[in-house]
Amino acid sequence: MAYPFDETFASGIPAGFGSVGGAGGITATWNGTAQAVDLVFSQAQNFWKLTAAEFSSDFWCEVDVEILAAPYTPPHFGFWLWDGVGTYEGYRIATYANLWIHANWTSSGTQYDWADTTTPTPWAIVGARKTLRLDARKSAEGDWWDLRVSLDGAPAVQLLKRYYTAFLPCLFGFGLTLRLHRAAGGTPSALAEPTPVMRRALLPTVGRRILVPEHAAALRFHHRGLRPLAGTRNHYYHGNHRITGTVKEKGPQTDLPVSRRVLLLDERANFVVRETWSDAATGAYAFDYLNPDIQYLVIAYDHQQQFRAAVADNLTAEPMP
Repeated sequence: MAYPFDETFASGIPAGFGSVGGAGGITATWNGTAQAVDLVFSQAQNFWKLTAAEFSSDFWCEVDVEILAAPYTPPHFGFWLWDGVGTYEGYRIATYANLWIHANWTSSGTQYDWADTTTPTPWAIVGARKTLRLDARKSAEGDWWDLRVSLDGAPAVQLLKRYYTAFLPCLFGFGLTLRLHRAAGGTPSALAEPTPVMRRALLPTVGRRILVPEHAAALRFHHRGLRPLAGTRNHYYHGNHRITGTVKEKGPQTDLPVSRRVLLLDERANFVVRETWSDAATGAYAFDYLNPDIQYLVIAYDHQQQFRAAVADNLTAEPMP
C-alpha cells in the first residue's frame, strides 16, 4: 500500500496495508459490524505501520480512532514516525498524562529528548472518538521537520524536529484497545514553509558559516559566534555524565602533554555538542554534564599544523563524581 490512500475498512484490511512495528505486541482484527480495525496494544512501545512507503518530503496522515478500552487513565497513544532504521528509531508524539508529549527513539529502543507540551488532552478518555491528523513539512535546508498534529480539524500542537531524513507514519498505542475507523494520507502537507531555524541564537547564515583554518584554530576560539556558554545551554545533551581524556604529542622518548582544541560531537548527527582546550601541563580535558544515551565522537586538532587530528569515536559518557 502506497500513498495516497484513503481506507475506510468497509470490507476488511487490505493486503499489505498495515504491519506490526516496535515491540511487536499488537493484534489487528477486522470488525465487520463496525467496518473498522480493532487494534489491541500490549504494554510496550508498539506501533502499527500504516503503509510501506517512507517519505523524505512533505506529507500528511490522518486517522479516525476510537478509544475502546484501557486499564489505566488517561490512555497513552498517538503517532510514531519511524525512520526505517532498526526496530524503533524515529520520533513519537502522543498523548500522555493529559498532555501532548514528544520524544526521540534510538534504533534499539532508548528514549531521549523526552518533553511534554503545555497543550492538554482532556478528551483522551475511554469512549472518545477523534480524528487526528499529522502534517509534516521539511525545511528548505533539508535538516528540519515542521510537524503539526490537529484534533478534529483544529491545530493542537506544532513542533520542529531535526535528525531524520525520512518518515513512515505509524499509529502508536500502549496497553489499550483502539478502533481505527479510517486511515488516510497523501502529499503535500498543509503546512506553510517553516520559519528559518535559529542556530544557537544566531542567524542561519552565521550559524552555518565556514571559518578559515587560522580562525578556527585560534587560541581559545569558541565556534559559532565566540560564545563560551554555548555548550552549557544545550539542553538536548544535558545530563549528569562526563567524558574525559588527554591530548599528548609524540616525543622521542615519551609522549608530551599539550594544549589543543578539542571538539565533542554527536556521532550520529555530526553535530558539535561542546568544545574545550586541553590543559597545557597535563593534556587533560573534560566534558561535563552530558546525556549518557548519546554516542559521542571526540576530535583533537593541532593548531600548529604539525600533526593530523586525533579522533576517538563510539564514546559513552560515564557518571560524574
